[in-house]
Amino acid sequence: MQRLSQQVWIGTEDWSVATLVSGIPGIHTIGTVLGISIKYAAIAGFETFESHVVSKLLRDTSNGMMDLRVDCLQNTDLYSMAVKNFSLDGYDMTSSYNVYKAVYAVAHALHQALGCDSGECQKIEVQPWQEVPPSICSPECPTGHRKLQTGQHKCCFDCLACPAHTFLNSTGSTWCQACELHQWSTEASNVCLDRTVLLLAWDAPLSLALLVLLALTLFMTLGSGVVFLLNLGTPVAKSAGGRTCLVMLLALTAAAASALCHFGLPSRPACLLKQPLFVFSFTVCLACVTVRSFQVGNSTIFQLHSHYELFY
Repeated sequence: MQRLSQQVWIGTEDWSVATLVSGIPGIHTIGTVLGISIKYAAIAGFETFESHVVSKLLRDTSNGMMDLRVDCLQNTDLYSMAVKNFSLDGYDMTSSYNVYKAVYAVAHALHQALGCDSGECQKIEVQPWQEVPPSICSPECPTGHRKLQTGQHKCCFDCLACPAHTFLNSTGSTWCQACELHQWSTEASNVCLDRTVLLLAWDAPLSLALLVLLALTLFMTLGSGVVFLLNLGTPVAKSAGGRTCLVMLLALTAAAASALCHFGLPSRPACLLKQPLFVFSFTVCLACVTVRSFQVGNSTIFQLHSHYELFY
């Protein structure tokens, strides 16, 4: 009995779900029972059809028009159901559904084998082995899509589009391949495209015009700075701000020089330098302007105070 309890039983739905079997004393000790049930689905229009046929048979029987000698199994069964007033609600549709599935499979297999999708079936001989329809859970994913398994069976999966900057040029894969650094791709792509490089070339007409303006700016700021440095101790230089004005000119020169990082092919040092250099230099320049403004403002206030003491 102990060996029996370790067995695994595979039973059909005829006895695995029967209350007569499950009610046997000690049945739970026989081991594990796996019951196989046939899937059932409603057949559209089937019950309506049989109800119509049964009603017609009842009318024909009452009028004496039913020929009991009809050698047709379907009519004979329906006639028996009609005369016994059998309700279709208690009729087991499982067997009918199995027949429906078989006819449905053969019909679609013939439809495909004869090429009826074009609107007219071909008149060719079809062998029995050609009528077997493909049995798949999920169709293959197109290129640019990867598989995502949705259950315990590998044949059942969803198709997910590869995200941007990835690609997949084959079917059946569960992951998308990343593009190279110099390439790009859109969503659901099966190939990566080379990036188009847009830059300010040194010899481009626009670049030459900008470089001329930049050279003039650097010449003016550097020239003014050199002149200011040579005459730093003079009264004119001191009244203009002295060292504060000199620092402001140097900051303007550095801010203008940061524009050189925008020309030619981008490089890591240029990309790291251009923004911080411009921001820092321009901030220093604005700070110098602010300091000089306070100095001029205080000097003006003191002069007004000496001339108009009554108003202060």
